[in-house]
Amino acid sequence: MADNFYAVNNLSHPLAQLYTAARYAEYEAWLKLIPELEEDFELVSEQCARHYGQSVKVVTKTFLALQRLTSELPQLYAVLQKHWHLDFPRVIAIDTALSKLGNDAGEDIIQEIDGKIAHYLTPRLENQQLPSAKRISQRVRELVNEFDDRVPVKDPRPQRRMVKDKLTANSSSLAVEAPHEEIQRAEDCVKATADALGITRAEAMLQVLSGDTPAKDAVTKLVLFSAKDIENAPAFLQGFGWVGPETVERLREGATIIDADVAAHAETASYQPTDAIRTFVEGRDGTCRWPGCSVPAQNCQLDHRHNFDEGGPTSPSNLFALCQHHHNIKTDTRAMYIVDPISDVVYWLFEDGSWVSDTAQDGPIGRGAKNWLQTFEQKIAARRKNTQESAHELANAIDEFYKKRAEEDKRQQDQRDIIDELWVDDVKLAQALLREGDFEGENPLHLNDNVFALLEAIHKMGLDLDINDGIAPWARIQKKLLEHERAENERRILEEAEKLAHELAEEIMKQKEKGNEETEKSEESEEPAKVPTNPEDPPF
Repeated sequence: MADNFYAVNNLSHPLAQLYTAARYAEYEAWLKLIPELEEDFELVSEQCARHYGQSVKVVTKTFLALQRLTSELPQLYAVLQKHWHLDFPRVIAIDTALSKLGNDAGEDIIQEIDGKIAHYLTPRLENQQLPSAKRISQRVRELVNEFDDRVPVKDPRPQRRMVKDKLTANSSSLAVEAPHEEIQRAEDCVKATADALGITRAEAMLQVLSGDTPAKDAVTKLVLFSAKDIENAPAFLQGFGWVGPETVERLREGATIIDADVAAHAETASYQPTDAIRTFVEGRDGTCRWPGCSVPAQNCQLDHRHNFDEGGPTSPSNLFALCQHHHNIKTDTRAMYIVDPISDVVYWLFEDGSWVSDTAQDGPIGRGAKNWLQTFEQKIAARRKNTQESAHELANAIDEFYKKRAEEDKRQQDQRDIIDELWVDDVKLAQALLREGDFEGENPLHLNDNVFALLEAIHKMGLDLDINDGIAPWARIQKKLLEHERAENERRILEEAEKLAHELAEEIMKQKEKGNEETEKSEESEEPAKVPTNPEDPPF
């Protein structure tokens, strides 16, 4: 079975091969440029920016992202080194989202996040579409929000404030922050006003705020996806993202409940889907199902995979979110797609014979969302379990350390005992040989090297040693012999080096004298150079 891979790593496509190699080369270059922790980061960034041709801001983000990747996210880094599929904008998006955790996030949190991001960015299909930087950033931000119990990513209390910001010399922006439902109602009113007057939403908003035009009433619909079998779980508010339990409880008051399990198998005889079917498809797909498109599903059209006129049902199994642009491409038959009914994987087929696969993991009720839901109670239990396991691992590691240390001490003592026994045997043999008389000549084949060394030391160094002396003096003889040999070797090497240097100096002087004599002879026999009469003629 072939390994799964992203389309950006397709070995059969020359452009994918080229840019995979380019990404690898870029990482190799930048990883060598990451400044040390004690270096002046600002100066290093400015220097790299000058040679890189990018702004200091871009270089700074790149360095910070690579530092986090290589030092804090080993699982993601291992996936990257296997595929080389993530470019710098995607890695920067991950680092920017994780920066909201601050410096106080525990190792268990970072390790868990690392594992989930690595799993998310590991290809599960052949020729799979790689998520965009925007999509990756959104997924990591959603993951960070799961850890609000430890690190408050944002203030969960509803805020109402207005911020004015100057954008250019001729324009400014006006931003309003308020609870989700109030912003949604305001947006719906502005949209209704713009549609009634035939103007843009920005113009309608300015006219309503300035009092020139009254706002049109609009019916506001908020779609909230929440797990029915998990208490205190985060929920997904369509158009806004994941929200906490407090917001969920507030929005559930007076809400119309749609059971996703029932809607998943619902069907209508009409071409237009029911609210339940549309809501389910939007929650399953999350975005337009065209590979790499990030248009929200609620702003897309629902395409009948098998045409309705040809008997295709209006049901979630045959409906998929496509933005208007990509819906038109499919309608024009410039591209088509098939869907695996079990895995929800979409395979797009194009006119040139190429294809690409994509998964439905961005939707809040898509298959990938299950890996990201976890209750506060589960989070506490998991953290305590991880802490306990870490404590047990540390205790086991300490026990193993002292066990290995005891084994090493015993092994060294056994070696010392063996050496002592060998010394005793060698000394006894040496004493027996000395009783036979003087020792001279080469080492006999039957004589132990240690014994021979002892006897040779006694003979060369002129030591007068009583053969009845104990073991300790004999051991000191061996030590003196080794020191003597070391000194002799150093003296011999020094003499050879001085001799070689002297010979080399003499050879250089001879060559120099010989060269001077040849130069004098050539100068005496050399004729004056002829100057050409024509300036364009070369002087040779």
